[in-house]
Amino acid sequence: MFRFSYEEDKLKAELFSKKLKKIREERELVVEQIALLAGVSTASIRSYEAGTTLPNVKRVLKLANFFDVSLDYFFTE
Repeated sequence: MFRFSYEEDKLKAELFSKKLKKIREERELVVEQIALLAGVSTASIRSYEAGTTLPNVKRVLKLANFFDVSLDYFFTE
């Protein structure tokens, strides 16, 4: 099984957080709407946007489908 280092995980979380917040604000959505879509608490979405945690792949896929972007969108500059 492939594992990322702590630093790689931290960078991915920071990039994901920046991209999630950016697209949410561009689409004029609030945290509560995204939480309902992803099936998580608003605290989880805030944690994703703060870069302290990463959602699992299933949730990232749900978000990508909802926003009509590729999975890569969240993890590339």
